[in-house]
Amino acid sequence: MARPRRFRGAKATPKKLEKELLERSRELAKNPSILMPTCIDKCRKCDFDKILKKMEKIQTYSDNAERLQALAMRGDQLVRAYAATISLAAAGKIPFLATAKVPSGDISYAVRGKVDKEKLIGVQHFDDPDLRLLAYWDIARKRDIHLYSTEERLLCSSDPKVPPAYVEEMMADAPYRLDKSGSCGHEDTRTKLILEWVSAKVTITVCSECLKEENLVQNLARRIAARDPTDDFNINVEHDFDYLGGEDDCAVGQDYKISSSLASQYLSGDIDDLTLVERYLEEKLAAIRNSGRTLYIVGDQCFGTDKETFLERIRGSEVEKEALSNLLKEKDVPIISESDLAGRIIAYLWSEHSKKLLSYVADDEDIYVARKSVKDDSPSALLKEAHRVHMNREIELSLPSYASLGEVGELANSIARTFKIEGKEATLRAIEKVRSRGHRMRAVIYAFISALEAADSKGWQFTSEEKDFGGYLAQFASRLIESEGEEYHDALKVLVDASGAVEEVVRD
Repeated sequence: MARPRRFRGAKATPKKLEKELLERSRELAKNPSILMPTCIDKCRKCDFDKILKKMEKIQTYSDNAERLQALAMRGDQLVRAYAATISLAAAGKIPFLATAKVPSGDISYAVRGKVDKEKLIGVQHFDDPDLRLLAYWDIARKRDIHLYSTEERLLCSSDPKVPPAYVEEMMADAPYRLDKSGSCGHEDTRTKLILEWVSAKVTITVCSECLKEENLVQNLARRIAARDPTDDFNINVEHDFDYLGGEDDCAVGQDYKISSSLASQYLSGDIDDLTLVERYLEEKLAAIRNSGRTLYIVGDQCFGTDKETFLERIRGSEVEKEALSNLLKEKDVPIISESDLAGRIIAYLWSEHSKKLLSYVADDEDIYVARKSVKDDSPSALLKEAHRVHMNREIELSLPSYASLGEVGELANSIARTFKIEGKEATLRAIEKVRSRGHRMRAVIYAFISALEAADSKGWQFTSEEKDFGGYLAQFASRLIESEGEEYHDALKVLVDASGAVEEVVRD
């Protein structure tokens, strides 16, 4: 993912930079072959021999700054860059430096003649393994050769044939801690990035836990100049399921290979290591979905066709689990999800099975009411609201209605109905919102907290007198939340009387 280089204007030369640049200029004036790559195999006709001969002719004018600047105006760009650079030593000073923005930061160079900026930077910084390569990119592409830039030198090959020195340096500078075999050491991890460096005869293995927002190929190939610097690499991802069902059932995706389009995106630097693995897993799960097999897969866990074990492992509300369980009992619906949350699985199934899922928890009338009241447009929110409306209606039909209730009766009736409709946790949350009004009311509240077996965690909010009285009332609160019909009415009257409140409990 190379960023475009931006060049800035000239600025005054710091003395240290001038001194270093003049020293490199003198080295090149003495020996232009420093710029020539070392051939590591029998290349085709070598363009660098011709370039070196031209540089050696220019070297004869190494003490003539004006002539060198004139020679930097025409001819081969690399030869021009050489003439421009050694003219600095001939002049003995550098009035100004320009600054270019490169991936490693700002870099200074001297402008002379009509020379491409990249050529000047590469030649004037020939001792920097990253910067020197800027001078050779066009040659590598035009002549279809591979240039490898190591700390010590530049090496050339007509085909991908990476030198051992380059491999050693780049492996040591890789974004991951690798052992001698090229592995991060976590062999038991189920998901791994596998990178084969063909001519190096090296295979690099990095587990999903170690992966970063880095592109390993781009990192290893960053000092290679070629038409395709990554043509010596093969990329793949290995992923193995945790088989909780039959292994034979899950074997449908076992040999899935990374797609050519995804590999191309990665090798070109468009995506990083983490994204590569994420998209590979998406591709693999999509391929399994399209296989037509009725399988149950969640993340790395494959349950095969064992829907009972699959349902046991799913996390979510009782309403979500009930709807999902009923759907799978009635239909053979494959579920392949990256999440074990019932809500996300339901969202995945919603477009095709929403009517069925809703029918398991509510009637059409309840669903209609829920659609009008729910603000969250997620499938789970509608499912839960439809169930709540349905349960509320069912429970209201099973309980008496009241024309008149006092303060204690109103509170007790509200808490009991909330419990029957929404359950324990919702009831405790509702109780927390009740404003405490006097010791009797607080004792009634504590009675319900105790009946719901939450006194240990909630009791600190009450006085000892309130807890003593509430503890006595807890038996009546328990009877109320467990009763229905006429028994409910009797239990409510008993609780109100036991609290000492002088109130009427009048039914409609």
